[in-house]
Amino acid sequence: MPFAENIRGRNWEYQHDNARIHSSNATKNYLNWKNVTVLEWPPMNPDLNPIEIVWGIMPRKVYGNGGQFYSLNALKTAIESAWYNLEPEILQTLFMSMEKRVYDVILKNGKTLNY
Repeated sequence: MPFAENIRGRNWEYQHDNARIHSSNATKNYLNWKNVTVLEWPPMNPDLNPIEIVWGIMPRKVYGNGGQFYSLNALKTAIESAWYNLEPEILQTLFMSMEKRVYDVILKNGKTLNY
């Protein structure tokens, strides 16, 4: 919350994927106590959360070409490299697809799409 408030003051809304940890009574009570507006969002819908698509891309980049790692340090280095070398076009495509994704999810009454 301090990050959001530093960036946007009190002019922001919280959006989450309704995962159990985000929708627990403790979390709901905390957000209510802090007067945080929570956007209504279909539960666990990766189509509306672009980072989920990125998490799907990351293992292919890390383990592509038969990559195997024999130390935690080597794996960490490979993950960091994959993250910092994500092609901007991938992120731009995800960003540009959001309007259509939202529309399609509305048409499917919140159900997951088959992208």
